Amino acid sequence: MTELTPATGDIGAGEPSAIRVGFSGLGRMGSLMAANLQRAGFDLTVHNRTHAKAESFAASTGAKVATSGRELAEASSIIVTMVADGPALASLLEGPDGIAAGLSPGDIVVDMGTTGLEYTQRARLATEVAGGHLVEAPVSGSTAAAEGATLLVMTAGDEAAAAAAGPVLAAMSARIVHVGGPGAGAALKLAVNSALFAVMQAVGESLVLAERAGVPREVAYEVFASSAIAAPVVKYRREVFEKPRETPVSFALDLAIKDLDLTLALAGAVGAPMPQAETNRAVLREASAAGLGGADIGQIAVHLRGGP
Repeated sequence: MTELTPATGDIGAGEPSAIRVGFSGLGRMGSLMAANLQRAGFDLTVHNRTHAKAESFAASTGAKVATSGRELAEASSIIVTMVADGPALASLLEGPDGIAAGLSPGDIVVDMGTTGLEYTQRARLATEVAGGHLVEAPVSGSTAAAEGATLLVMTAGDEAAAAAAGPVLAAMSARIVHVGGPGAGAALKLAVNSALFAVMQAVGESLVLAERAGVPREVAYEVFASSAIAAPVVKYRREVFEKPRETPVSFALDLAIKDLDLTLALAGAVGAPMPQAETNRAVLREASAAGLGGADIGQIAVHLRGGP
């Protein structure tokens, strides 16, 4: 593990305004991350599969807009992607209008989504064939961390390319850790998320247990948030557990299922037993089938109690 220090070479040198950055994927997290890049002064061009989102972001921030992945790459030397899954990344990178088609030799593609190993490898191949470098850079943190630029970034792949992208990553994060070679970032992100989902589900179960035993929800959660189990996620997800129907979605339950699918596929490939992840996925699938797939994962407690 290496703490990443931004490079002083050609790509990473100079003022932010001299670095041409592209950003694709203006969802809940991505829009906040891209806004931090704009505030930091980078020469920013944005793209989104739903073009109206890119136009709206540009209108409110002053960023430029690209109509395709290729156009985004042609306008940028460092291209950040923050899309929902591997197939979305492949669609964005590949084809005549994809990012890879617009890359120049030495350009860097930084994948910050939860992609999984198969699609990360596919993205690396497409990028390298075009003469570029792929840096895995998945993040850990909430939408509040994305807004406040306090995310943890886990970079992997070529360390020089990761360092060259360092100034861009630093504008969106509080800490950047280089975790290893190709595939290490994608794998570690799945490991982190698996533990995160386990905590969320355990909190939901324990909250319902306390409620059924007669302890008011707010009292039980106050104790949770002050006890030995008070991990950061227990504190910053408090609102969705206490007021699930009134709290905006931060991380959709179906996205957690997608991540656990990727995690268990990796576990099978490397021979790692993950019985808790299997149980967590089964319960989340039940909740999704009951109509909570688009709800926040914190609403697992709603499913377990059979109502709000």
